[in-house]
Amino acid sequence: MKKFVSLILLVLTLGSLSKAQQTDPEKLQASVDSETFVFEARQANAMRGRMIQLDPGYTLSVSPSKILGDLPFFGRSYQATPGSSDGGLKFEWVEFDFLIKPRKKGGWDITIESTGHSDVRSLFLTIQKNGSASLRVISNSKETISYNGFIKE
Repeated sequence: MKKFVSLILLVLTLGSLSKAQQTDPEKLQASVDSETFVFEARQANAMRGRMIQLDPGYTLSVSPSKILGDLPFFGRSYQATPGSSDGGLKFEWVEFDFLIKPRKKGGWDITIESTGHSDVRSLFLTIQKNGSASLRVISNSKETISYNGFIKE
């Protein structure tokens, strides 16, 4: 009986936490339309199956003039990146292509590709209409990594 009560409390707690991170759909729509939003990563998933919960603060900031990434990296690196001591994915793009496609059941698929010289080549962001999001990062020198998180208001 104690296990059953504990399980119900756990489900209720997780349900309330997921609702706390939902954003206003109108604000989210305006942010996506203006191409100005911040993705905060809360979980990293390496290609080899390693999954890590992340502390707040790892973000991808998107604006029409600049893409700014500060994300951790866990996985295989094929070559050393000069000047990088922490092994993360830190980048700033001012030259990029940005494409938004609406999803059939709500939300958006966003593709961002660097047109300048950058180690990080492509970003694929899927945003749900409740504000949750996933990001896949393709790099020239590191294996692909994905992140789960949400769009900050």
